[in-house]
Amino acid sequence: MGQSQSGEAPHQLSTEQLSHELALRFASKCFTHLEIAHFKDNFKALADHQDGVEYWKEETLGRFLLLPDALRVGSVVYQMATYLGAFPFPSLAPCILTREAMLKVVTIMTERYGKVLKRGKRDRVRLLFRSMAVFDRTRALSLTAEKPTMEQLVAEQKPDDMMEGEAAIKEVRSGVAGFAIDEPVDDDLDEEEDDDELALAALDSLDAIEVFKEDQKATREKKIHHAQIPVDNFRRLLMLLLVLAPLRPQENMAKYGEDLSEAKLRELESEAECILAAFDPDEATGAIRYTAFTRAISASFPFLFDPLNALFEHFLFSKNIDLSKHRISSISTPPPSMSPKINPITSDSSDQSCILTSELVSHLSTFLVTKPVSTSPVNLFHTGTRFHPVYSTTAHGTSLTSFSRQVMSWQSATLLLVTGTPTPPASNTSDFSRPITVGAFLPSPWSKSSSSSSSDSSSPQPLLFLLSPRHALCPHNPYNHSSASNSHCSPKTGIALGCIIPPASRTSAASQPPVLGPVSLRIDADISTAIFQHDAGAGTGAFLPDPGLEKAQAEPNAGRGAVGRKVEFDIDTLEVWGITNPEAGEEGEDEVVRQKRRLDWEEAEAARRAGVNFGGDKDGARALLEMAGLVGDKGRSGGSV
Repeated sequence: MGQSQSGEAPHQLSTEQLSHELALRFASKCFTHLEIAHFKDNFKALADHQDGVEYWKEETLGRFLLLPDALRVGSVVYQMATYLGAFPFPSLAPCILTREAMLKVVTIMTERYGKVLKRGKRDRVRLLFRSMAVFDRTRALSLTAEKPTMEQLVAEQKPDDMMEGEAAIKEVRSGVAGFAIDEPVDDDLDEEEDDDELALAALDSLDAIEVFKEDQKATREKKIHHAQIPVDNFRRLLMLLLVLAPLRPQENMAKYGEDLSEAKLRELESEAECILAAFDPDEATGAIRYTAFTRAISASFPFLFDPLNALFEHFLFSKNIDLSKHRISSISTPPPSMSPKINPITSDSSDQSCILTSELVSHLSTFLVTKPVSTSPVNLFHTGTRFHPVYSTTAHGTSLTSFSRQVMSWQSATLLLVTGTPTPPASNTSDFSRPITVGAFLPSPWSKSSSSSSSDSSSPQPLLFLLSPRHALCPHNPYNHSSASNSHCSPKTGIALGCIIPPASRTSAASQPPVLGPVSLRIDADISTAIFQHDAGAGTGAFLPDPGLEKAQAEPNAGRGAVGRKVEFDIDTLEVWGITNPEAGEEGEDEVVRQKRRLDWEEAEAARRAGVNFGGDKDGARALLEMAGLVGDKGRSGGSV
């Protein structure tokens, strides 16, 4: 290895040698011998050669990962790889994708680095931002900017073969220009950078902090807060992440890109636009800044980049290696699965959802947790989560009696989705051309009275969220001391989420409507109109405001996906889906069977009651049944709330 062969102290090694040493440690500590064998075989089989250097080109990386051509995302992923391959020295980026560079890319993308970088923050947000960002305030941001050719890169940087372990590491000085984000620039603004935790941990593991500091001097003037991710590039990456959301490690990738029809691409782009709006792109430059990026990821999209883990796990399985020659106990990378694609939506062709599509489920997978967070994994595609149709205005009508009958009997978690067309007040200048979609996740069964969340912090908590025209996530407020409730349903006042429910009055026969909470959704009794409120200045309630939406609402000129503090809209469709996790230990299918049994019994009981002989006085019979609450009013049968 470099330091033992040369006899130099670690801090005297060059950045190239230390980069090589870190790759060796990743190889020996983060992967099994079999995984490294698979990785080497995959790399060697597709590598190009020039002047004795093996490397991968952009089209090679896209072909191996089976990136769908329709998404045009290959250049974005390649840019990310050429930055991450230079880790932990930004001055070496963009690097050529040699075998050791690609190994570092796989280690970071799959988050395997924890065994080496024990002191580093186990998160890739900063690195991923830098890998996608550019720094150019004088021209349009695009990946079409001039880059060094592969021939220039190979001539300037020729690392030795990492895996063959040559006796000494040849010292080279790379003349490769760094990404524009890392180039010095005169700027009067004095902004502090966040610590490069992963980079510091990497160099600390090599006892080479001083070398890291020297490398940082070369890029001292860089300001990550001036770097930006081009919107077009990020949109393409978001569409890829949505397509690959169900992908499991070593699962066949081709099936996820084979049915990208024009209609599906439009659906994907629509969901990607809603997600993109949550990153508050700069309207002047059409790009995303670091502060907005980290705010959106931390507050709203904890699982957004999870599909990259499974995607880059494919480097650890090679079809050319005969696994039958190895003992079963040594096999750690199974062959790609040929099982059909995961579809959490259980409705059949006769009961198609108007709101819950496969693209929207992928959107939900970026933040929704349906099982205890202490378990792993938490991605809803990988936890066996299933969505069962419970209620829809399309199938069951707009009666709250019908809603109560279908929903109140479901004894598990539910997902409520409502979409409609905003009705703008004259004083509001927000964009009302796009429909609004609001949703809620309730981990506990609905009840006639207000429901509360579980006190167990590891259990899934209620959520209120906005999906369109922009994404916003409003989690349950654990410190809610007001009378605001998570959910409430009344046949006289409608459905309320996050609202304050007035106490019943003995002197007044009319029920008081729920009072909107700071973050709340109220649906009227005939399920025709609704109000979504997101007003952080109105105090605290059952749900917390979304930081990104709160900031956007404070801006004088709201950007894309503008949403006012109070939005009234006409309801187009309302759906409630029952949620089960059969693979998580819950008897999910049994809940579906129990629900059907309960509804069948109610129908049979209603039929039996209808046949009671009241001496021919049908009107009197119905009046008596209505007084007993056994049939609904206005001629609609079914239980009351």
